[in-house]
Amino acid sequence: MVGRIVGVHGIDGAVRVRVESDHPQRFVPPARFRTRMTVAPLLVLRSVRARSGDPIAEFAGITSAEQAKRLVGADLLINERDRRRLEPGEYWPDQLIGLEVRVGSSTVGVVEDLIDAAQDRLVVKCHDGSVVEVPFVEALVPEVDVTGGWLRVDPPEGLFGSR
Repeated sequence: MVGRIVGVHGIDGAVRVRVESDHPQRFVPPARFRTRMTVAPLLVLRSVRARSGDPIAEFAGITSAEQAKRLVGADLLINERDRRRLEPGEYWPDQLIGLEVRVGSSTVGVVEDLIDAAQDRLVVKCHDGSVVEVPFVEALVPEVDVTGGWLRVDPPEGLFGSR
């Protein structure tokens, strides 16, 4: 995901976009984005303008506030081959979400989300129904096996309840 449509701007189909990419050139017309929405599986950027806060974007064929409202919440996606090359130890959020979380030899849950912040945190949905946030740092998450579908957490005492 390189962005998300977060709101409508005006009456002519413009939308506010929260940019999630570290490459702003991704938002230069005529950039193309896939979405998971059946109403607009492909969006072609017609124009974008900066403003304080989220930039304002216009997409081809979206000419009314009604059409724009249907796009709010859409994740703007690019093809995997268009992603930048990652450094060792870097992961895309979609590579981490869904991984099994292991503590020692026990599987304790699944990565449900990643909170992108000054200190990234994995949101782990535990098998007991609890939710735990784990700082995504090598000291606490020493092993990530994307291909194998798991990661290992070395939690401090009490992070996962009585484990």
